[in-house]
Amino acid sequence: MTGLTKHLGTKVTYAQDRQWQAVGPVDENGKGIFVSLIYGALDTKGPVNFLMKYSAGVKAPPHTHSGDYYAVVVSGQFRHYLDSEDEHEVLSAGASWFQKGHVVHGDFCVGPEDCILSIFWPEGFDVRFADEHRTVET
Repeated sequence: MTGLTKHLGTKVTYAQDRQWQAVGPVDENGKGIFVSLIYGALDTKGPVNFLMKYSAGVKAPPHTHSGDYYAVVVSGQFRHYLDSEDEHEVLSAGASWFQKGHVVHGDFCVGPEDCILSIFWPEGFDVRFADEHRTVET
């Protein structure tokens, strides 16, 4: 059930009702990186909060964002790094980080299960791959 419950002012989205959209390529097995919007819009420069799901084993190549963001690992085993994939311990549920805009970094989901992150973007979401100098449109 999605929408207002009988208790006015409360909106509940159950996990099985969550809508996910790909933000990049999806392989032949359906693996990729997906987002599910919580607040705001992906195509504006205002505040946005979403869940981001990395399929198990999926890596995001080195990239930047024009604005800062705040991330929390909700589930799975995740790596976030600037220079080397092993510069930090593997991040698990409850771990968080702040990423400054315009700083090249990489991410990937390690282990056998998908990774879910909660990410807040005060100035909106965009991504530019470091080696291709192009922006992904959502």
